Amino acid sequence: MKYSIVIPLHNKAPYVCETLQSIVDQTVLPYELIIVDDQSTDGSLELAARFLEQVPERFRSVRVELIALEENRGVSYARNLGFSTTSGDIVSFIDADDVYAPELIQKATQLIAVEGMDFVVLGIQLFPSHVRYPAFRKIAPDLEEVETDAYRMKHPLKTVTSRHFVMGVGSNVIAKRKWMETVRFDENVRFYEGIDFWYRVLKVVLNDPDSKVGMLMGDQLRVREVEGSLSRKKYRSSRELVLPPVLVRYKNSNDRYDKLLMGVVGARWIAHAFENLSSRRQKIRFVIRHAGLFPRQLYYFLLSKTP
Repeated sequence: MKYSIVIPLHNKAPYVCETLQSIVDQTVLPYELIIVDDQSTDGSLELAARFLEQVPERFRSVRVELIALEENRGVSYARNLGFSTTSGDIVSFIDADDVYAPELIQKATQLIAVEGMDFVVLGIQLFPSHVRYPAFRKIAPDLEEVETDAYRMKHPLKTVTSRHFVMGVGSNVIAKRKWMETVRFDENVRFYEGIDFWYRVLKVVLNDPDSKVGMLMGDQLRVREVEGSLSRKKYRSSRELVLPPVLVRYKNSNDRYDKLLMGVVGARWIAHAFENLSSRRQKIRFVIRHAGLFPRQLYYFLLSKTP
């Protein structure tokens, strides 16, 4: 099976070569690598190009395409464009400051080809803090081990909407291309867009009753904690905090799992707001602005406690 990797790139000069090195070091190389530069201003694209000119001979069989955007369009646009350029059977995205373990492609391809998985979520390790997600012991009863560090989800929607799970953070999903062809990243948002995208892809996968959803643990994806990134951005005004897309998309949904996902995402978003708003006044304004959200969040929290 042909494996495609898409890297959205924007001002990651200190890190992009390490990310690329983690792909060059794979025990099984990808079929193609697509890099979409979202108008970097720090020389990131030039660094990537020079690095790829010096790769070992074995990597020269990989189809590489570098796309330079003429204007900054955001990470979702870059991912969508990158995906439309791929031709592999399996597709994954990796941010240009994160790192793959050397056996990731080999293990993921085996899960998909041998075990028949359609959609695989990767456990992640943040660095330098070494914090790991998901909370494996909390979700273990809903998993069936198929290989070392590899599992099939018995009830995928239940698992991915658990408070103890993380999907869409650090682009930690690998999937068959066919399931992604009708879904696109929301280009109007730049925060929690990955959670929204992969949840919609998962729902497409689960329309097929014979599909399988898996999880690969073992620190296969290391996600860098970068000061100043969107997940760690500091806000001077509560107006800068826009609603995560799942809270808008599923606001009127009666589906239990949509509600559970809104509960998880909403709780994380509120915690993020209180941690990163610059002043007590702005925190109060945030509460007033989104007062209608808090009763729903309590309801979703109580819902997550029920069987």
